[in-house]
Amino acid sequence: MNRENIILTLDDNRRLTGKNLLSDQPGAIIDAFVNGIDKLIVVNIWSIYANRLLKAVNWPNEKIYSRIFEDGITIAISAPLDALYAACDLNEMAWQLTCEELTHTENQEEISVAIERLKLTIAEEANPKLLELIKQSKAHNIVYLVDDDEFSLGYGTTAQCWPISALPEPENINWSQYKSIPLAYVTGTNGKSTSVRIMSQIIEQAGQCCGVTSTDFIRVGDNIIDHGDYSGPGGARMLLRHPDTQTAILEVARGGILRRGLPIDNVDAALITNIAEDHLGQYGINTVAALAQAKAVVAKGLLSDGQSKGTLVLNADDKNLVALAPELLVNKCWFSLHEDNTTLQQHKQKGGAVCFVRDQQLLYSFQYEESIIIAVNDIPMTLNGAALHNIQNALGAIGLAKSLGIGDKAITAALSIFASNSKDNPGRGNQFKVNNAQVIMDFAHNVHSMEAMAVTTANIKAQRKFLMLSHAGDRTDNEIINLTKTALKMNPDFIIAAEVQPYLRGRELGEVPQLIVDTALAHGMKKCNIFTFNSPLSGAKYVVEQLQKDDLALLMVLSERENITALLHEKSI
Repeated sequence: MNRENIILTLDDNRRLTGKNLLSDQPGAIIDAFVNGIDKLIVVNIWSIYANRLLKAVNWPNEKIYSRIFEDGITIAISAPLDALYAACDLNEMAWQLTCEELTHTENQEEISVAIERLKLTIAEEANPKLLELIKQSKAHNIVYLVDDDEFSLGYGTTAQCWPISALPEPENINWSQYKSIPLAYVTGTNGKSTSVRIMSQIIEQAGQCCGVTSTDFIRVGDNIIDHGDYSGPGGARMLLRHPDTQTAILEVARGGILRRGLPIDNVDAALITNIAEDHLGQYGINTVAALAQAKAVVAKGLLSDGQSKGTLVLNADDKNLVALAPELLVNKCWFSLHEDNTTLQQHKQKGGAVCFVRDQQLLYSFQYEESIIIAVNDIPMTLNGAALHNIQNALGAIGLAKSLGIGDKAITAALSIFASNSKDNPGRGNQFKVNNAQVIMDFAHNVHSMEAMAVTTANIKAQRKFLMLSHAGDRTDNEIINLTKTALKMNPDFIIAAEVQPYLRGRELGEVPQLIVDTALAHGMKKCNIFTFNSPLSGAKYVVEQLQKDDLALLMVLSERENITALLHEKSI
């Protein structure tokens, strides 16, 4: 082993506040790149230092965890919830000592001095009163939430918050007044936000005020609390502390799970819509199989003391989820577009919960009893069955709603009125009628979602078909080419390549549209039917001007969505 060739690079060091990919405990985690040395050797040396430091700061019961990936390692320690910043320091110190040993570099700091500094940091961060409240909450089986600023008991109407600096005495708390509410997680590569919004409609039809967190906003009932990405722990806390929240549907994305862990430890049900290649190369997740493992962390929210306390709803048409399922020791509900799906049938024959399509009807079956929920053509978002991905989204929502104990009537009513428009589901397959032509606007940004929209529009008859495409500049050439090839499955007559200047991300102006043009030409499209524009809005305006009766336009919109939506509403008939 040539030590001169060893390259050890710390990529990220962060707190874990909930159940996570490596453990069920809070703690600290590091992702690091490793080259020129066996990764297991690095992990083993780090383990020695990490355990030595844990013992030195009087944390002998804390655990260490590791994961080796293609070009690096992930190393983590568990830690007391009131000392997570100190835990990050400890973990980084163990990493630094590992690097110094392997590269024969002189110690930046004497270990004894470093340990004393760690002990001081831990003492400054310590909050024994908080830990005692958490202990008492668990003993009374009462739900709680904690962050840097506040501690709270109960969810929704019963939620009560205290500043971390002014915590109550446990003996002064009336524990019986704090209650939980029905809760569910929704994750997956595509369809998360749509599923969350369907669930909100279902719960509203069931007579409850639904609170949702998503990558777009946080909402309670019809009131949007704030716009932005609230798919992490902060959004969950805000929602669960809101007094009007009666049922909560929490969208949890890959990034939030890997950065902090699950927002809360326990939920009643969870849905994984699908797994597809997207956002690989971050936090040591470089393959679709690893991505599936990360998404499946939501299953830990269904376990309490090792026992399954809820139901995990899974897509039986997704090979990655089928392969992963045996590792997930929780109750399951499978859904599929195909009644004869092998995984679904095996589960159904055991009396398990399943959702499927038969003769253009969506059915739910549990313990050998079937019920027809709704016809495909009675669900507006399916576009009379053309939008197969929205049939899947409906099936997943049925499974999740039934897992929460919601009746068929509310589910049917919600699915019959939920539409792919800018009000019910902004940015997802939104439909408009312009010049007696059909316009569909979507923001698909990966191959899986792009294919869903391309197949949908390929299934719709039209006199002429227009396709507007844009791509972010941080995609590789191959990714942009593959995305364009996938979109061309729509079989468009005209293609509009629009520049997205806010998302050039290092590319030259015109570079991405030219890749789209070249791919379309290679696909066999005529040059005279290919157009480029300097923005999605200008491209959309051109398409609108060209539309005639019975035409179809698919606008893939990554930016200027509000302006384009306003344009389409203005031109709608």
